[in-house]
This record gives sequence, C-alpha cells and structure tokens, in this order.
Amino acid sequence: MEIDKKEIIKKVPTTRYQGSKRSILPWLYENFKTLNFKSVLDGFGGTGSVSYLLKLMGKKVTFNDALLSNYMTGVALVENQSVQLDRDDINFIFHTNGDNYPTFIEDSFRGIYYTSEENRWLDKISFNIRMLGQKYKGEVLKRKKALAYHILFQACLCKRPFNLFHRKNLYMRTARVDRSFGNKKTWNTSFRKLFLKFNNEISQKVFLTRFSHTTLCQDIMKIRRKKFDLVYLDPPYAKKKGGHPKDYYSLYHFFEGLIDYNNWATKINWNTKNRCLVRHKTGWDVGTIEDNFDSLFNKFRESIIVVSYGDPGYPSINRIKEILKRYKPRVQIKRKPYNYKLNHRNGGLYEVLITGE
Repeated sequence: MEIDKKEIIKKVPTTRYQGSKRSILPWLYENFKTLNFKSVLDGFGGTGSVSYLLKLMGKKVTFNDALLSNYMTGVALVENQSVQLDRDDINFIFHTNGDNYPTFIEDSFRGIYYTSEENRWLDKISFNIRMLGQKYKGEVLKRKKALAYHILFQACLCKRPFNLFHRKNLYMRTARVDRSFGNKKTWNTSFRKLFLKFNNEISQKVFLTRFSHTTLCQDIMKIRRKKFDLVYLDPPYAKKKGGHPKDYYSLYHFFEGLIDYNNWATKINWNTKNRCLVRHKTGWDVGTIEDNFDSLFNKFRESIIVVSYGDPGYPSINRIKEILKRYKPRVQIKRKPYNYKLNHRNGGLYEVLITGE
C-alpha cells in the first residue's frame, strides 16, 4: 500500500519514549517498500512505531517485545483495530469512588519522580484501570486496558526530565532556577489534561485493516519458529565492545510496576534510590550479542531479515553483515545520519539498515 512519505510521521502516534524510530519512519518506509513481503515480525517492538507503519502499509503484523508495558502499547496500537476509550470509560477512570484507594506509589515513591499529589493520582487511576473488568470482558477488556495504560505511559513521560525513570530527580522539575532545557509548561500540566490529550490523539489512530494482527510478550529467542515473510530486528545497541546494551527495563521500570501493581513491592530493589526493579537477564547481554545475532539469523533464515542498528556500535556493522551472510547470499547496507535528542554530541552517528535476502 502506497503512503505519502510526507504524511507518515503525522499518521503515527507521538511518543517521548527513548529509542523510538518515529522520526525516521519515512526512511524506513522507503526501504521496506522495495521488499516483497506480506507478513512481518517486529521482534523488538518497543514503542510500536515501526509496527504501526507496517500496519499502515497493509502488512500482517506480529508485534513482540519482552517488556509487558511495551506489549500493552502493541495491543493498543497494532492488534487493536476498533476499540477506543469513550466518554464513559474516561469518567470511570477519573472518578473517585470512596476513599479506600491503595497508596503504594504515594508511600514508596515520595520525592522520587512525581509530586505527592501526582503520586496519589497515579494510585487512583491505575486502580481504576484495573477495575475496567467490572465493565468489560475478553478481548474488549484487554484492548481497553491496553489503551488506558498506553495513554497513561505517554502522560507519565511528559512529566519526567529526560523522559526516563533512571534516577531520582524530581528536584529538576521543582527547583526555582533558570533552565536551559526541559519543558516546564508540560511538566506543570496536570496528569488529567495530558491523559485527555493523548486519548484524543490515540482515538484518531485506531483503524481497521484487512488482516488481523498479533501481539506477543516474549524473549525473542523463545518465540516458536513460524514462517514470516520478513523479520525486522531492532535490538538494544551496545556502543562499544565491553559496553552494555541499553537496558529499557531499568529505564522504564516504573511502567512495568504500574501494570503489575499488586506485586510491585516484591519486585523492587529497595536498596536503590529510585526504587527500580530487581534486574533480570534480558538474554541480550554484552557477552552474548554476536551469538544472539547468529542464533536469530539462523532461526529466521527462511525470512527476509532486516536489522536496525547504530553505528558506531558493537558488534560493528561489518561484523553483523558477516554473520548474516552465513545465512543470506545477498546483504545490503543503508545508512542515515541520526541525531538523538538527549545527546548533544551527535556527530558521526548513523542509523543503519542491514537487509539479508
């Protein structure tokens, strides 16, 4: 399906999530449309931006991500083709029903990410989202909750310095100082207004296609082998040998906790200042990166394989190409200069597509 390249970014939902490919989707589109495929696996789905583009292109999409919070985004934006949060849902989510709301966020995250008033709001809203099961069942409930969580996540990101949960830094919002960065106006916008804003946006992004789409929450190494025409891989990058790939679980642990609210306390490393979750092995660690690439290329050797990776990085682009050529006779490399918003030393950084057919 042809798409006006100039309109792509407008069509795809906004996000402040680090690592999102939204800004380079027109370039990805130009590369995808040269390939012959109908079904596609987005193996490290993240923000869902690439899967959403592929859905716009009329492809049959399987979204996968190991994080439960990203899985919710996949359900909301990719799998979902008709469900929206209506006015009654919003009223239900915002309504204060008595005084017996849990106070885990208010008690446990005081002075860390949000103000006490905001923490109380998050306790209430997350509880009400879980209570949507009083109104809905089955697939409709699954998609309503996914939408609500996705919208809540976007609101949360807007009120975080650097859009992350990597450190205790509420003081950056509240200090009365001249600022050379940040968006104080957005930081001071109420959660309620931000939630309504993102719900209005997402409601306009839900659309029906001729294919059904699937969302998974698995370690990609454990996905059952299935025939996909194309497999798109955008794994966490390691900047150098010996360096660790970006750990999105640590950067966005707060979202993982929100979804599993009732078990949150048992998962927190209480020795950390920012109340992050106990770290778990991702299966994509520094000592296994090359072996993982080889395993994935072997696993999906019957599909077109497209790898998105950063340059400079580890392994090098040439090394990834060498590994891919074990399974694919034809390998192409495309590069695009790419600047990261939070990195002021962006010279010489490239986004690279490595395509094996």
